[in-house]
Amino acid sequence: MPTILVVEDQEDIQALLKDVLGGTYRVVQARTGAQALTRFQEEEPDLVLLDLMLPVVTGDSVLKAIRRRSSVPVVVLTAVQDKTRTVALLDQGANDYVTKPFDIDELRARVQVQLRQSGAIVVGKDAAELPDPKVSFEGIELDRMEHTVSVDGHQVDLARKEFAILELLMDHPHQVFAKEALYREVWNQPYINAENTLNVHLSTLRTSLNRYAGDQRYIVSIWGIGVRLV
Repeated sequence: MPTILVVEDQEDIQALLKDVLGGTYRVVQARTGAQALTRFQEEEPDLVLLDLMLPVVTGDSVLKAIRRRSSVPVVVLTAVQDKTRTVALLDQGANDYVTKPFDIDELRARVQVQLRQSGAIVVGKDAAELPDPKVSFEGIELDRMEHTVSVDGHQVDLARKEFAILELLMDHPHQVFAKEALYREVWNQPYINAENTLNVHLSTLRTSLNRYAGDQRYIVSIWGIGVRLV
């Protein structure tokens, strides 16, 4: 049974979320940012529901601390409806957000989507059919569980989105991905005014991989079509 860490300082919302999710998932709770980080380390949850408006150690700080050590899905609970603020949260590493007051069915659906995408729950598949946690290609080694990448034995530090791009390309070696498709797969958002964002991440990823690749160039652009791993 997947474990969900609910970080919320309001007792009535905590009780509601435990009641709504408790029948399907194992729910552990934290009411402060400091307690959240302790419970996260102890419980190793499959997903975090994170309220932003926490006392002392804010939700933003908790999100940053989680992202330094893990790629576990984080769904933010926020009363703020500012789109700029929401985009900033997603850039900082949140996977999704739900605006308070939230619809119970929508919350359940968003939680389930994130758990499916992370592999914590599998619909219509046996656990044995899950992707191999480790994948390799021409000297690149990627470990999904440890969230690490190496090139010819050299550790390469990648940001979360760069890791996700490489993971997708390595799962489909030699396949050409249109930039629109690549962005939709990694960001789970429509490809609107996103070319610069994608290009920056691709450039950084190429630089990181090529540092230890000698003459090899792993990610190439196919003019007018997209990019692929070679």
